[in-house]
Amino acid sequence: MARICFPSGLITALRLILGMLFILSGGEKLLDLNYFELVIAEYQILPSLIIPAVALLVALFELLCGIMLLIDLFSRVSASLLLCMMAIFIAAMTNSLMRGLEHECGCFEFLSEWYGLKEEIGIGPILRDILFIILLLPVALRGSNGTPWKKSQGN
Repeated sequence: MARICFPSGLITALRLILGMLFILSGGEKLLDLNYFELVIAEYQILPSLIIPAVALLVALFELLCGIMLLIDLFSRVSASLLLCMMAIFIAAMTNSLMRGLEHECGCFEFLSEWYGLKEEIGIGPILRDILFIILLLPVALRGSNGTPWKKSQGN
């Protein structure tokens, strides 16, 4: 079986960049959890009773995985979990598009506040999440599998 080889510098750069992005994304969701709950409700997928819990869990999940990528703590696991989350986000956005729903995706709200860019459901956010999957793959495949303070063997 052939092994895919990624330079360690590439893995480190991807880990740091993606870690910061997910920390920013999760942190902003936590800062305005009520708004994020409204965005989730607009997808019309989940029962309203569980939306507050899902909003909190998604925000904390992004924040925690971002921190773990940044400090290189189980980065393979973190990247793999984020890959799954990106796939779920893509499926939810595709579902909304197919049903003709028009609303914000809820991904990077700082873009609209800082730069006046709206992140509506559409092909743009879907392609961006596909790009995130592509960027997360090398970290999921070849990132560290342990703690940064212990020398690992065969990583």
